[in-house]
Amino acid sequence: METKSLIIDIVLFSIIAVPLAVLVIYTINGDKRIKRKVNTLCKANNIALGSFDIHGNVVLGLDTTATKLILSNRKQIDTEFQIIELSSLKDCRVKTIKLTPKTTDWVGLELLGTTTKKDIAFYEEKDEDNPATDPQVCMQQAIKWEKLIKPHLKAS
Repeated sequence: METKSLIIDIVLFSIIAVPLAVLVIYTINGDKRIKRKVNTLCKANNIALGSFDIHGNVVLGLDTTATKLILSNRKQIDTEFQIIELSSLKDCRVKTIKLTPKTTDWVGLELLGTTTKKDIAFYEEKDEDNPATDPQVCMQQAIKWEKLIKPHLKAS
């Protein structure tokens, strides 16, 4: 009786643990693949990333020596790869759009230049493909990147 119980326990544990392990390994390998691809694009543009993060579908990198911000989309790294000169920006701030006092519709960074304005969305309520699901976590990430970017702005 104990042997049968042990076999059933092992089978049940395997049914739960194996898919979770595969999911974790797949996610880690995906992030490494994205980082390798971004590093290749950065080397082609003579950029050395000091800070690099993936938040949902947003890929951000910062070269503090050349004061450049790297921006791309997780799913379309090659086509949406952008280099933003921080010296051309005058302000960077966290921006949120709330539908009601309890419902956040959009969280991101607003980059303001002398003639340009660029929004980087960390969270969008209507974006079903974005794995970022918690606006508060996205707000913390946006604040982190605001603190990283602000010291390198022209006006700072």
